[in-house]
Amino acid sequence: MASQLLEKLFQNNPHLNEIQKDQIQETLSYLEKHKISLLFEVTFEIIYKELLSQLIFEMSNQPRKTLLDALKNHKNQQFFDTTDYEVIFEHFDTFNDKTVKINSIIQGLQIIGITKSEEELNQKYTAILKKGFVNKNEFVDILKDEYSSR
Repeated sequence: MASQLLEKLFQNNPHLNEIQKDQIQETLSYLEKHKISLLFEVTFEIIYKELLSQLIFEMSNQPRKTLLDALKNHKNQQFFDTTDYEVIFEHFDTFNDKTVKINSIIQGLQIIGITKSEEELNQKYTAILKKGFVNKNEFVDILKDEYSSR
């Protein structure tokens, strides 16, 4: 989403110099490497549902103020839930064998804003990771645990 937007904005723009083109390519690589588009998709879907629910519940005469207040208060709330972690797992379960490897856990954590190395995960979750892969429940438990202890 974000990378597609950048590509459209700057694709074949005759006014860009080589340095600017390199900066754009670096930005696009960053977005792809860190799966920023997926992060925004998951994030916006969650926020959209929560805000819409709150507006419908309150039926406020000042919907803009209600939305702004809700966004200000949102910082203190749990942002992800089990369903979100399951969606992330399913994204990485490309062979549909109901398992993923440790690099998918690392990428899943990055999606929710947590950076962990393989060594850190192996130390903390030795028993779970010794077989080289995790199932959906284990994946979700690790993401929940890491998110709640951030």
